[in-house]
Amino acid sequence: MPKTDKWGDTEPEVIELKKIRESLASEEWRDARIYRHIDEYKMDYTLIATKISSGMLHYYVPHTATFEPLNVKG
Repeated sequence: MPKTDKWGDTEPEVIELKKIRESLASEEWRDARIYRHIDEYKMDYTLIATKISSGMLHYYVPHTATFEPLNVKG
């Protein structure tokens, strides 16, 4: 098994999110990051980025291949 220094590097979800992150236009998106979290008792991964035109955080929705605004209000 290859040694890896980062979590999730071999997970198919993370590999796909990295491809999407790398394809984002730098004039449209900034600070794109992949986060891991527990969702319904399983490890899940989310791509979050800031849309430059609005300054708002958005998250990537895999089944629609789109970014949606992230509601960060508590």
